[in-house]
Order: sequence, then C-alpha cells, then structure tokens
Amino acid sequence: MGVALESAIQQDRSMALVLTEETKTDRLERIVSDLITELGLDITDQHFQGTPARVARLYRELTRGSRLDPVKILKTFDSKHSELIVVSEINFYSLCPHHLLIYRGKMHFGYVPDGKIVGLSKIPRLIQAMASRPIVQEDLVSEIADTFMSVVKPLGCGARATGRHDCVAVRGVKCHEAQMTTVALRGLFREKPSLVEEFHQVLTDVER
Repeated sequence: MGVALESAIQQDRSMALVLTEETKTDRLERIVSDLITELGLDITDQHFQGTPARVARLYRELTRGSRLDPVKILKTFDSKHSELIVVSEINFYSLCPHHLLIYRGKMHFGYVPDGKIVGLSKIPRLIQAMASRPIVQEDLVSEIADTFMSVVKPLGCGARATGRHDCVAVRGVKCHEAQMTTVALRGLFREKPSLVEEFHQVLTDVER
C-alpha cells in the first residue's frame, strides 16, 4: 500500500471517529433537552440556553474513564527500594450507577515495591481515570488495587477512599454529612498487620 493511500485511509478513519463522537454528543444533547421538557420546564428560558450541550459535556467527562486503558497509565522504573510508599490526599470524583449522581472524596494509596516503582503522578492519574465512570465506591477501590497489582506487581498495596455521595445527601435520607470509607488490601497488606498499621499511621500524620 502506498504512503499516500495509507495516509488517506487514516484521515478517513479519524474523520469517521470525529463524526461518530459528534453524532453521539448531538443525540445526548437532544436527550437532555427532552428531559428538561419532560420535567415541565421551559426549554426556551434564558437559563436553559446551552444547558443540553453543557450537560452532555459533563456526562462525557464523568464517563471518560470507560474509554481509557488504565494499564497504559502505569509507567514503571527499576528500583531497589523495598519499603512502604504512600501517596495521599488524592482528590477523586465518580458517578453513582444507581442514580447517576456524583460522589467525590479523597483516596490514599500505598504499596511496597518489588523491583519496580511508578512515577508519582501515575497513581493519581490511575485513580482519577478509573473513578471517571459509573461505579460504586466499594468496587472502585478494589479494581484500583487489582489493576495496580496486575500491572506493577508489587509485594502488596492498599487503597483507602472516603467519599460523600449526592445520592445520600439530596434524596432519600438526605443525610448531608454522611461519609463512606472503603479499603482494599492486597499482598503483604493482607499478610502483615504491622504494615497496615504503618499505612494508617502515615495517613493519620498527614491528616493532622
């Protein structure tokens, strides 16, 4: 295949992808517009001008993690370090699949390397990417820990997340201050209670 022909085919594929995304977005905008109308609101009101497009962009952003490969985020480096590493105070937000409402909070992540470490920014990137999709908080911490173990292959890792959920704050019991903490432990973190204590002590020191 000639270079010119191959380039043209690639351009056609790129254009098709762009058109597909635009079509999806346009359809989502129409759905949001119908929702506003179905709720008995005046779609022509000045405050609703541009709302369907804004909401469509919002939900595309909140679900972008479904279109990312978390494995590609974790770049590793050789290292002789074999002690506990903790990255704390990582802000995250996600989408509750039960009501499509947002929950957000902070996550702390620790691991003990086995010949490989990851770049500091990669852990927040992994957490934020995996959180940007509809997923319950319980599964989120578990999948983050499992992905890290599978790709980096440390001796062990632990993740702790504390989140506030809009589905609890604005509906049902309407408990604004309720928080949920979820923990996932893998490898040495399950086998050595002293390591878990060290992990939690680091977080206690950070939170003071």
